[in-house]
Amino acid sequence: MSLPFRPSRRARHRTPSDAQRRRTVQVAAVAAALALVTACGGGTASTKKAPSSRGWATTTPRAAGNLDTVNWNLILEPTTLDPQQAGNYGVNEVLSNMCESLQTLNPDFSISDGLASLKVENGGKRLVYSIDAKARFWDGQPVTGADAAFSLTRAWHPSSQQAPVYSQYFAAVTGIEATGPREVTVDLKHPDLLFQKMMATFAGSVVEARYSKAHPDYGKPSVPPMCSGPYTFKSWKTGSRLTLERNENYWRGLTAKTRQVVFSFLQGDSSQTRALTGGGIQGMYQPPASALGRLGDHGKVYYGKSLLSFYLVPTAKAGPLRDPRIRQALFLALNRTAVARTAFGGGAVASRSMLPADAYGPVKATRSDGTGGSADEIAQAKKLVKEAGSPKGKIVLAGAPAISDSLTQTLQAIVEAARKIGLDATYKPVTVGQFYDLFSGPQGWRSTGADAFGSQWNLPVADPQAQFSVWANPEDPSNYSQFTDGGASKLIQQAGAEGDVGKRDELLAQADKRLFDRLPWIPVVDVANVLYLNDSVTGPPASFVNWYYPWAQQLGATK
Repeated sequence: MSLPFRPSRRARHRTPSDAQRRRTVQVAAVAAALALVTACGGGTASTKKAPSSRGWATTTPRAAGNLDTVNWNLILEPTTLDPQQAGNYGVNEVLSNMCESLQTLNPDFSISDGLASLKVENGGKRLVYSIDAKARFWDGQPVTGADAAFSLTRAWHPSSQQAPVYSQYFAAVTGIEATGPREVTVDLKHPDLLFQKMMATFAGSVVEARYSKAHPDYGKPSVPPMCSGPYTFKSWKTGSRLTLERNENYWRGLTAKTRQVVFSFLQGDSSQTRALTGGGIQGMYQPPASALGRLGDHGKVYYGKSLLSFYLVPTAKAGPLRDPRIRQALFLALNRTAVARTAFGGGAVASRSMLPADAYGPVKATRSDGTGGSADEIAQAKKLVKEAGSPKGKIVLAGAPAISDSLTQTLQAIVEAARKIGLDATYKPVTVGQFYDLFSGPQGWRSTGADAFGSQWNLPVADPQAQFSVWANPEDPSNYSQFTDGGASKLIQQAGAEGDVGKRDELLAQADKRLFDRLPWIPVVDVANVLYLNDSVTGPPASFVNWYYPWAQQLGATK
């Protein structure tokens, strides 16, 4: 099961709007689609076994020439082209080439100037963004402070018709104001370094205010947004294809090497494989696992640096998994290297920390010495089970067979590991609808009786706080087990308000240690960002930035 973006963080007891309900279903649908492609085979640029995560790629070879048209496949058709509501592969992978943000997320996960440069004032509690004087929307109008204030406020306070995808990152914001023709100022109740980074995602995207107010339904197939990026919207035939054209008047200059990118939405391994191997599709992020061995004969398979991990996620159901010693025991007993090799076909590595390695940046991660399943680790796991009272309650791990083989195989491996250390675990096949229910909040387990389920998860930026904040709050809808640890929560809250980078990193490292000792979720494998390019094209980044970085502007001919 793959979950590329966590559900919106809103109060658990609040009655959800129709838009919020749609968001829950949308996230679950993304989860199902991505799960079909997580079992990865192939090599960094071949069909060999993937290297260790240290060898995962950031970029692909630079394009040598221009192209008229490239055909690209998305694993999901976009649900909207509204950047403030963009939170899945289909939407983000298109919009990242159309709409720009105040800051830029680079292929190495660093943050740099985007539409604007940043000046930090008042001890980190005032952020002044100065928009580049050259920046223009597609219609030629300048990008202004008023446009930025309109866009950020919309993400901060979404309407009842919007999915609140990014509002949680504005928790420290007290005011957003256009303080000049090309300046927007954000005031905070305390420093918030994560907020600064999130301005490189669609939380910080800027659309033209005048156009948006005149077209309140923008984002639909017939009403594109008005943005400033290197590609403009041409057409969207729902269920078939979406076409972008190069912005010939791009304010940074003519940077894109391909005139037109045509996105298709082919679903299913067989359909995608026929199109990829037949040349009908020239590139795709997250190609089907079953095709990777064959794709190496037609092009290159890249394993990109990633912010993706696969977890066993406990639910709020009372049972053995409520005890952190049982969660630790399962982590020790499971041969995570074997899972990476079999269930993920080599396109993953055994998790050794709470988050994928690239997510930590300068923060020191607490890491395990082993990768699970050794004789010593099994002995340690049995000891923990005994200390926990050798619980006899059944541990139900739910998965939908229709989702993916990788999900099923991983859960079956966990069941086998549990039985080796004296736990009564079972894999329970459920319907896709029941599986989706697990993502509806802490009570989502009731339709299945599941103690845990599998999920692939990603961070939006390389910052541990983006994930830790979920585990710091038992009321967070994404905190499915309502995990709570007062010490960790205090450290995470302190880190969230700390403006000194060094002190913040130390607080996050301390929180990471506490979390790793308690394992709110059980990390299984870190998953690579897989990219296929046939022999005619090259250039886009391989790392997991295709959600927010204008990857298609680097897409071009190999010769």
